[in-house]
Amino acid sequence: MTTTTVVRPSAAELVGTGQPGTIYLLHFERPFGHARHYLGWSADLTKRLAAHGTCDGSALMRAVAAAGIGWSLARTWTGDRHRERQLKGQGGRARMCPLCRADAQRSLVDPSEGDPTS
Repeated sequence: MTTTTVVRPSAAELVGTGQPGTIYLLHFERPFGHARHYLGWSADLTKRLAAHGTCDGSALMRAVAAAGIGWSLARTWTGDRHRERQLKGQGGRARMCPLCRADAQRSLVDPSEGDPTS
């Protein structure tokens, strides 16, 4: 059996390089411990999303997959690793997540008042 080692630049090596890519927010179907979201960056979003839940994914995403928790791509931004770090530093992933905001707005509607759109 032959194994191939893929050498990728570490996150530390990419920070500040200004390499363009996609910052993405994943929304978990249910919380994993305290985590309900994952914020990441990739130069190739399609490949990175495929890697989540495999041995090439992040530790959190491997654990989420092992727990049988599904996730969906909730939001993307264009930016570099520096911008990703800024967004992570802001905290409040639920405020960034359109899925969580939609859930919060639905919970504010009083069912006794009927459909607010009619």
